[in-house]
Amino acid sequence: MYVQNKLMYHIHTSNEYDELWQEGNEIVVDDNFNSECGLSIPYFNTNVICSDESVNSLQYFLKKYLDQGIENLDSKIIEALLKDSYRIIYNANRTKCEAALEICRRQKFKLHPSRLHSIWVTDKECLDFWISILKGKEIFELDLTGTLFKTSDIYIPNNHLSLSEAIKQSENYWNPIFTKEAEEKKEYLFQGKVLIKNKIKNL
Repeated sequence: MYVQNKLMYHIHTSNEYDELWQEGNEIVVDDNFNSECGLSIPYFNTNVICSDESVNSLQYFLKKYLDQGIENLDSKIIEALLKDSYRIIYNANRTKCEAALEICRRQKFKLHPSRLHSIWVTDKECLDFWISILKGKEIFELDLTGTLFKTSDIYIPNNHLSLSEAIKQSENYWNPIFTKEAEEKKEYLFQGKVLIKNKIKNL
C-alpha cells in the first residue's frame, strides 16, 4: 500500500543506527538499508567473550567442562554457561525465524517489502500494546511516504519449528488474516522516505 505523509510510530532499540534516530532527520529505507532483523542473520555466531577478552565458541567451553566433569564447577561458571547458552539459543531461534520469513517472501511474496530491509512501525491504535511489550525503548513519531505493508505479530513462526516448518508457517505472516487478535497485535513494514518528527517521552 502506498502512503504519503502517513503518521506512524517506531519503537527503537539501540544499535548502530542510533545517530540516525534524531528529531528532524530524514532516512531513506530501501533495499540497501539493513534493519535490525537484517543484521541478525549475517552476524549470528556462538561466540563468548572470555575474561581475558579473547573470543571463543561456547561449544569449546561446554566440551571442556563436560570432559573435566561438572561436579566441582564453581556456581559462577555454571551461571555464566547457562546465561550464554540461553543468549545463543535465543539468537539462533531469532535468526532461524528471520531466515524462514525471508525465504518464504522470496519464494511466494516478492512484491512485499523485506523485513531485512524495512523499518518496523505501528499505528497509534496499537502503540500502547507495543510499549508494554518492548519496554525501555525509544519511541519516535514518524512521517512516512512510501510502501507500507500491514501484518501481525501473531503470525511470526514459532521457535520450536524446524526451518522447513517455519518457512511454511511464514505464509501466514505475508498473507495475514485479520482476526480480532491479529488486529490487536498488528505491525507494519515500511520502505520509502522517513521523516523523524518527534521523540515521544513518558508514554
